[in-house]
This record gives sequence, structure tokens and C-alpha cells, in this order.
Amino acid sequence: MSILLDKTSPDAPPLHVQVAAILKERIQSGIWPNGSSLPSEKELCAEFGVARGTVRQALQTLEKEGYLRREQGRGTFVKLNDYAGDKLQSKRLAFVVPYVRDSSVPTVLIGFQQVAEQENFSVIFNHVNNDSQQQERVIRKLIGENVAGIALYPVDSEDVPLVDSLTRSRFPLVLIDRYLRGISSDYVMTDHFGAAIRGTHYLLNLGHRRVGFATWLSPAVSMEHRYLGYMQALAERGIAFDERLVCRVEGYPMIDLTPLRDYLSGPDRPTAVFAANDQIAIALYRAAASVGLSIPDDLSVLGFDNLDVTSHLEPPLTTLAQPFLRIGQTAAQLLLRRIAGENDYFDQITLPAELIVRNSCRAYEPEWAVAAAR
Repeated sequence: MSILLDKTSPDAPPLHVQVAAILKERIQSGIWPNGSSLPSEKELCAEFGVARGTVRQALQTLEKEGYLRREQGRGTFVKLNDYAGDKLQSKRLAFVVPYVRDSSVPTVLIGFQQVAEQENFSVIFNHVNNDSQQQERVIRKLIGENVAGIALYPVDSEDVPLVDSLTRSRFPLVLIDRYLRGISSDYVMTDHFGAAIRGTHYLLNLGHRRVGFATWLSPAVSMEHRYLGYMQALAERGIAFDERLVCRVEGYPMIDLTPLRDYLSGPDRPTAVFAANDQIAIALYRAAASVGLSIPDDLSVLGFDNLDVTSHLEPPLTTLAQPFLRIGQTAAQLLLRRIAGENDYFDQITLPAELIVRNSCRAYEPEWAVAAAR
């Protein structure tokens, strides 16, 4: 979608002046930091809906004013100021997360910091309370502080115009755990789809046919991929999808147990549930106990994440382990390559999960068989 310029008013400035003003504001606000590259002339023409000559005039104006430098065959760059030379270049990376409520984020951070420190970079940690507006304010603040790059674990997967502008300008930024819809960027995440297929097949192989899925009400793409993997596994086994076997709950800051209790109390309740993450699995333990169900005798539960606490539950949780340490290490490697200017393309990496079998799942026995055994 092109940016609307005033092309009709007789008092409006010439189009190249309007374009130059918008580009200058992006530079001054830090959206395009010192040394970053601008989108190509073709991309700018599409963004503003103007001819290439208009864009060239705007770029020439900013070059004369000292905001840009143009390099033949390489592109257009925000002009470095006196403090951005090699000797004083920032050696700080930022790590931005929506929340810290379990062991996953600290483990990702440890992996990220390990790689960053090997290259003599320090890491600034930022927490945004699962608030997209706070996330944008923090990113703008970090850019103003001249960080060399940002690792962002987004609040959700919705389009973030600020991140779009940063990636278009090739500002060093890598996304963790999920990507943003409609935005091309570097990212590293678990193969949520493939892992969910494997986890659902595991429950089906135990003989369960009423396999449920419990997830957040407003999922990011990571959760959506797990949901799609669940449905794909059912289809592969010729089992019709039943929306009644899906339960969606509020996920932040606390999980509401009410819908889970209702979900587990009906006559057609699931005999096994694939929880979209371990937090939901833990909530299922509590909800099951409150309605008189025993895990795994009455209900098998499979989680996703392998948080530290899951091996200490009673019974210990069978779950799909995300490679959190490796995710952090890989994110730092991508970010450092971007800072060094080694990549002309976006790296989009997915890592496999591992099925950790413990004691929360058991083979399904029909009620008549259980009664006969008694």
C-alpha cells in the first residue's frame, strides 16, 4: 500500500519535497539509524506511488543536506555522523521479550548472550508486559540509544509498521519464536507444525481417538502452526476434526480455569489433550483435579515447551521440548551476520523439537474394558 501524498491541493509542496520530508523524519526519529541502507528506488516508488524521478529528486535533496550518501552499485545509506566511526561503533545488542513467566525466555537469553559475548557485544534486556504499544516505545528508545541490533520476541504476529520500516532499511533485527505477518525478516523458531504432528500422532498411537487441543484465544503464528499440525495429524489418520474438542483460554497474565473445567466435564470430553504449551498443560492438571479426573488414568496430557517445572509435576509431564538454548544462539548468530553485512537475503530458520516421554500419557482403555478388569 502506497503512502498517501497530497497530489491535488494547489498549496501542497512538490511531491519530491513531500517524499524528502517523510524520509528525513524517518532518519531523525531513528527508524533508519546511521549507516543503515534505504530501500531501493523501486521500493520507494511503490511505497509512495510516485515516479522514479520524484524519488531521485528527494534522495538528491537529502544527500545535499548531509543526511544520505549514495554508493554506485551498492545503494543509498544514512550518512554516518562523527560519532559513528568504526572505533566508536556500538557494541550493544538488545533483547526484547513480551513477558518472563517461565524458564523459556531466560534459557533463550543465555544462549543469545553466550554468542554475543564471544564477539565482545553486551546485551540489553527489555521486558514489555505483553503490550504492543510498550513494545514499540522500547524499540524506538533502543534505536535512539544507537544499539547495533535488536532480537525481538514479538508480543504477537500482527504487522508492526516500525519493524517493517526497520527491516526494509536492513536495520539488524531478528525475530524469535514467531514471525510477523506480511513482513520479511530474519527469524529463528521451532518447527511448531512438524512437532505438533508428531505429538498428536503419539497420542493417537496410544489408542486415543478423542484427542483434544487446548490453546490461547489470540494465538501468534507459533500457536497457529501447532493447531494446524494437530489438524493435519488427525487428517493423516482419517479422523474427522471436531471443533468441540478444541478449548481456547485466556493466556496472560493468568490462565482462567473455568473453560478448562467445562471442557473436561462434558459427556463427550477428550480422553487425551494436546496442550499448545506447558503453561496450559499445567492448568489442565489443576482443572482435571477440580473435576475429579486423574492424570493419566482418566486423561492423558501432552505439553509443548519442556519448561523446567514439567519434570517435577505429579505425574511428570510428557512434552515436546523446544531447543531454547539453540534458538538464542542462532538468533545471535543471525544478528551478528546482519551487523557485519554478510547477508543480502533474510535467514528464516526452523529448528526441530524433541518428544520427551514421561508419565502423563497412557494407552487408552475403553470404559467397558476398565469395568471388566475391575
